[in-house]
Amino acid sequence: MNFYDVLFHPTLIFATILYSVMAISFAITYQGFLHKIGPVSGSHWIAKHIGEPFIHVLLLVAFIYMTYPVLFGMESHNAAGDRILPSLSDLLNATNAPTMKLINTLFVISVLLPLIPVVNHFIALILPLQAIAAGAILYGWLANYTGIEYSLFPGYKVLAAIMLLSLAADLAAKALAQFFGQSFNEKYHTRDVEKIIHKSALLIFQVPVLLIYTLNLPL
Repeated sequence: MNFYDVLFHPTLIFATILYSVMAISFAITYQGFLHKIGPVSGSHWIAKHIGEPFIHVLLLVAFIYMTYPVLFGMESHNAAGDRILPSLSDLLNATNAPTMKLINTLFVISVLLPLIPVVNHFIALILPLQAIAAGAILYGWLANYTGIEYSLFPGYKVLAAIMLLSLAADLAAKALAQFFGQSFNEKYHTRDVEKIIHKSALLIFQVPVLLIYTLNLPL
């Protein structure tokens, strides 16, 4: 399948809609929670720097599981209806790759990357890098299961496109948050709407970045 086949595939459309709803719902709920525990500095720090990244990981894992194997431009069945790729449950069981291993790996990435001085200056790249890591891990499991030769490096042009798109997504998320958030707060006397919009947009913008990576993985 090419990029447009994947983009308009029913599986991807359904998963993207569901993922977006979950991302927005989480952003709204968690922002309210952070506001309530704001006076308790220790709890607020843990919730923001530990709890929030962990939920982000769960949302991402749910998305890649829902879109497997369409995420990689592959169909699970051929035209005759015969299965040509392992089901997700078969893949996880056969490769000894439990979900918790994936979650733990992505969570460590999300917590440690911001601590790296160079990466810390490019916070907009944290979520895309996390999405790429998730796609790479699942792709590696699939390749090892099927015995095909593969590479997790999509090429320098693709990496450059991913970096540019990630930075553009961050700018777009900030613009959306500023435009809609401030006007909404002023009109309805609410608070933190701009933060909710910014976080929701960043989570949703992970999807095209992830697709650019997974659809350009060489076999």
